[in-house]
Amino acid sequence: MKKIHVLSIATTLCLLPFSNSFAAWTELGSNEAMVVYVDADTITSSGEKAQILSMLDFKKPGVNPKTKQPVGSIIGINEYNCPAISYRPIEYKEFAGNKGAGKVVSDNKTPNSQFEPVISESWTAGVFNVVCQRK
Repeated sequence: MKKIHVLSIATTLCLLPFSNSFAAWTELGSNEAMVVYVDADTITSSGEKAQILSMLDFKKPGVNPKTKQPVGSIIGINEYNCPAISYRPIEYKEFAGNKGAGKVVSDNKTPNSQFEPVISESWTAGVFNVVCQRK
């Protein structure tokens, strides 16, 4: 079962540049800087942890600190440890345009990243509520 889980995540990530038009994005909320979306159809779980595909769509482009290129949106897979109320990025891509459009500015694989606390009222808290309430 674990191989199928890893394969489905890998397949999803390979399709990221194309998945934007196929993803079932649901808006979670917004603030002055961004709009947060999730694709609840991508939720997978294993024990106490769950993963989901999410998107941050910036109202004003950010800048990639290494390349200095503008970033209009970020799409990635985050893993949540529900009982520990923490998360970590597994992989994410930065796009020049909004809603995953335009050139890929960076492609980041971070499978060994450390779990960080989910901060109340942050974008991660909104996604945490979706993925962990479903368990």
